[in-house]
Amino acid sequence: MEASIPVIDLLSPGSAGAIADACGSHGFFKAVNHGMDVGIVETLEAEAMSFFALPAGDKLSSSADLSNRLGYGCRNIGNNGDVGSVEYLLVSTVNSNSTMPIALCNALDEYMRIVQEVAGRVLVLMAEGLGMEDTDVFRGMVQRNGSDELLRVNHYPHSLRLEAPGSTGFGEHTDPQLMSLLRSNSVSGLQIALLDGTWLPVAPDAESVFINVGDVMQVLTNGRYRSVRHRVVAQAGEGVLSRLSMVYFGGPAPTQWIVPIPKLVRPLDLILYKGFWWDEYMTAARRTKLATCRLEPFLLQQLPARETPQSATVLLLNTTTATTPE
Repeated sequence: MEASIPVIDLLSPGSAGAIADACGSHGFFKAVNHGMDVGIVETLEAEAMSFFALPAGDKLSSSADLSNRLGYGCRNIGNNGDVGSVEYLLVSTVNSNSTMPIALCNALDEYMRIVQEVAGRVLVLMAEGLGMEDTDVFRGMVQRNGSDELLRVNHYPHSLRLEAPGSTGFGEHTDPQLMSLLRSNSVSGLQIALLDGTWLPVAPDAESVFINVGDVMQVLTNGRYRSVRHRVVAQAGEGVLSRLSMVYFGGPAPTQWIVPIPKLVRPLDLILYKGFWWDEYMTAARRTKLATCRLEPFLLQQLPARETPQSATVLLLNTTTATTPE
């Protein structure tokens, strides 16, 4: 049977169980009936495209008052030599930048508000799907004061792809946080890695959102949810449109202790990871290449993969994301 992306109706009575299955088998799913205001989404897309159309100097100067980690960037992904055919704007809920166009700032604020609401509901369903009594445990980590929530607007312009034909849009990696929520325009490019290592293209759908499981969620669930490896392939050729995506990253506060939740470690399971502080993890992550496996130094057990990638397989460990470089 040909592999496909799980599609989950967030308003369906069985959505929590379906999410648990998808997070175990793929670490990724498409969410429909998510309730995000289409007008707010389209406004941010329009303002972002206007921003990216500005001269390079204007884009750089408009983010000059942000830290080195935030603001506008082009081609360079992180500080360790990774590059892509991408320009981006990275902002945080706790940082403001009055030098950016006011309309863009307002659009970012409005989008962050609605995406936090949807992400919070998904995080509750993720906990419910695991049978947890405290279904607010994941949302509480992500959306309390001081948590590390980020929004990244990625633009893959035709001009950058023409300069370097065949280049990577955004190299393969997993997201460090608990979860990511992505919305894109109707231009393709996103791919996810399946359990057998093959890459599955994700058909764009501007009316839906896509959920990624991150590294922290894999640790908290002791491997029951898997952090999905993904990438963006740069499209080339005449007539190819620019891809625009908006990615919300739900991370915990710097002082959050990350360790497998005891209630999610079943009697016959081994504890797979040692604990770490979120700021410790992110500090280590920023020193690595994009494809490096950030979880590897925190592994306590290395279990063999099962023969059949059913949901029972990933209840123990997905070796493609936990034991090989990210």
